[in-house]
Amino acid sequence: MSQQNKVSIRPQVTMLSVLKHIEYETWFALAEFIDNAIDSYLKNISSLQKIEGDNFVLDVKVEINEPENRITIRDNAGGIGELDYSRAFRAAEVPPDNSGLSEFGMGMKSAACWFADNWCVTSTSIGESQLKKVSFDMQKIFEDKLEELDVEVKSCDKNHHYTIVELFDVNRMPRRKGVGKVKNHLRSIYREFIRKGHLNLTVNGEELKFKDPNILNVPQYDLPDSESILWRKQIDFELEKGLSVKGFVAIREKASTSEAGFALFRRGRVIQGSFDNGFRPDFIFGAPNSYRFQRVFGELHLDGFNVNFTKKGIQWDENLDVFLRLLKDDISSKEFPLLQQAEQYRVRASEKEYKASLKALNKTADDLQKKAPQAVSEVVNSILVSEPEERIELTKTEKTLHREFDIRFNKADWKVSIELSYDTSLTELIEVGDSFIKEKVNDSSVRQIGIRLSLTHPFMVEFAGADTNKIEPILRIAAAFGLSEIIAKDSYKNQGEVRRNFNELIFNLSK
Repeated sequence: MSQQNKVSIRPQVTMLSVLKHIEYETWFALAEFIDNAIDSYLKNISSLQKIEGDNFVLDVKVEINEPENRITIRDNAGGIGELDYSRAFRAAEVPPDNSGLSEFGMGMKSAACWFADNWCVTSTSIGESQLKKVSFDMQKIFEDKLEELDVEVKSCDKNHHYTIVELFDVNRMPRRKGVGKVKNHLRSIYREFIRKGHLNLTVNGEELKFKDPNILNVPQYDLPDSESILWRKQIDFELEKGLSVKGFVAIREKASTSEAGFALFRRGRVIQGSFDNGFRPDFIFGAPNSYRFQRVFGELHLDGFNVNFTKKGIQWDENLDVFLRLLKDDISSKEFPLLQQAEQYRVRASEKEYKASLKALNKTADDLQKKAPQAVSEVVNSILVSEPEERIELTKTEKTLHREFDIRFNKADWKVSIELSYDTSLTELIEVGDSFIKEKVNDSSVRQIGIRLSLTHPFMVEFAGADTNKIEPILRIAAAFGLSEIIAKDSYKNQGEVRRNFNELIFNLSK
């Protein structure tokens, strides 16, 4: 059986006309519908469990249909009941109980109008035997200055409970990579509800899960031989009566320029700092190129604070400075210097990551093999030649990558070995001498030359790590430096002192 009723959409429709111009991101607009579903679920949990059982979980399904330019949001929460119907479709009609995620009476209307000019809501409330559908055609509403809309009513089972929001001819449609970004933000925003098992959230059939980053577990940066510490600090302080902060701050095991930062929660969901948009005030995080900017993260639950009606930012008033000072004091104490650890600790790459630098080694060796004879000739022709000083052989090490190549210079054969070592026992950044990687050669006049760059030296750990793009230019400098020293040794005595001073200076500067 079907019938028509009316629902008021007052106040004046001019308010609805401005909603499409609200500043939203796609994920925050979608979050408005999910917030309503969670709010309905939490407020009707007892009734829902009586029907569905104690293990009932809220399901919210978001379908982003690019070919049809349509977005659909479905949930199995308590639905829109008869008592709430007259309020649900009027803008700025605050719900009687606004202590949850539905608090301003604007979410569904503002988000739907932001997305599309044509949309509809179909819902049936738990314990009621009517399924109701309201359709919005914003152009018709504005032109005819409508203050009431028709409600299509059908009979249904009183144990049914769901809401479906359909957005047609979407003006702001996430596409391709944009859909992936929406998923990442939504899994971040609702991580707490997902963790607790209150919410199953799917987007285009993919159930969203949140993966917590691994936390750094190493000794304190200035006490390398001490026991390892899990760098995670519980936060619990009060700004003033009625305003409190709880949660944790930690250091990521693996730095991330995009995903570090704080996530600020209110009433269980992230308000600010989701996914790659972490809350990173300069007062705590410093400049974007600092280590703490890439390593520090945390989840902070703010109680008693207000938000704007789009729920994408905290209204700090005069409390932001106080909050930041208290937080910084808490994470930079002498007893637990988390902030200092994030800035000062240097992560040494794994053996596998070091071995990946073979690409830089091969590229450098290929270029040197091609260009070194001419480059060496030009340098030698510009200096005087005298007796060479006694040569040394490089210490043998197994943890090395190397490439050998032959060059002929001045009627002499040179066998050059360029090495990248990840042996932590080596103390010098650059070493030059006879290569320990010697092939058996019949001609003793073949010159064995070894040039070694240490990947585990503090300078390389801090500025290059295992990044091939960073290693290659430094390796080229080291190779040129080494060949220059060989030429100088053949011309003057004690030129190796230049390199020894260089190694000592660069080590001290890298401490």
